[in-house]
Amino acid sequence: MSEEKDRLSPDQAFDILSNQRRRYALHYLSDQPEGEKLQELARQLAAWENEIAAEEVSKKQQKRVYVSLYQTHIPKLEAEGVVDYDSESGLITLTGHADDVTTYLQDDEDRSDQWHRYYLALVVAGTVVFTATVLELPVFAALTPTIVGLTILFAFGVLTVQYFLVRRRESQGVSRSSEH
Repeated sequence: MSEEKDRLSPDQAFDILSNQRRRYALHYLSDQPEGEKLQELARQLAAWENEIAAEEVSKKQQKRVYVSLYQTHIPKLEAEGVVDYDSESGLITLTGHADDVTTYLQDDEDRSDQWHRYYLALVVAGTVVFTATVLELPVFAALTPTIVGLTILFAFGVLTVQYFLVRRRESQGVSRSSEH
């Protein structure tokens, strides 16, 4: 069987990611290259879910998450080939298929963190340059507000076209991977 056929489909990945606890587990495990014990994973997830430090998690909170992970989420992740679970040691490690799933989490985070910052930087820079031009500050006195305004509009246009090209390329990458 080829490696392409072994990859999880986007539908499988999104089914796995449809549950917040599994998303938390994958996020935490992706930072643990040697794996993590189920008990520790449960404690960390309970901390995130209760918005407290891991040291403040009560036995009851940890047990509630532990049981859910043990009975439902870890078996599902293991059945999909995303994690390996050693029931004797309690150690959970990500497999190669984890990348098929976590890539969707990273893409969402990267996209949301990236583009609003570019637009904000352009707004701030454009406002500073335009204001300096209107006030005829020394370096900007040679510029006209019309030229500066058109340059700012052009920059917004270029940024927007780039945004749409990147999004189209990303969506085509998802489409191609679902064809295999």
